[in-house]
Amino acid sequence: MSERNTPALWNPMWAILLSFIFTPVFGGIVCGLNWRAMGKEELSVRSFSFMRSTLFIMVLYIFAEPMLRGIPYTQYVLLAIIVGLWLVWTFMDGIKQLRYVNDTYGEDYEHKFWGKCISWGVGGWVAYYGLAITYVIGLHLLGLDI
Repeated sequence: MSERNTPALWNPMWAILLSFIFTPVFGGIVCGLNWRAMGKEELSVRSFSFMRSTLFIMVLYIFAEPMLRGIPYTQYVLLAIIVGLWLVWTFMDGIKQLRYVNDTYGEDYEHKFWGKCISWGVGGWVAYYGLAITYVIGLHLLGLDI
């Protein structure tokens, strides 16, 4: 296998695990880039679709959350949504890539370093909470405390 050109990839198992922390937005990007590096453009588009869908739902939640206050257990809605999205993404995309990489390359591929990805993941959470806090402060300053 070493004579064949193998792509540089992020480990798909770590992509699945880190996506639990950084959401399927992170996993969709990492797996999408992995699929692209392996020449699987259609699967790459699918991964990026998961990323866009998750991002849309998370941003939509920011704007819906103030209207959900006062309803019992709403503090767990985002957590439930993220875990649900992670499970769907993991079983529909993450494990598919894990199996493909293991069957095609095994461990015989260049492993990409995770430092930059993790930094982007942390930056994504900071940006998400920055947007959420800005929205809530804006509502408060406008006197629209819902």
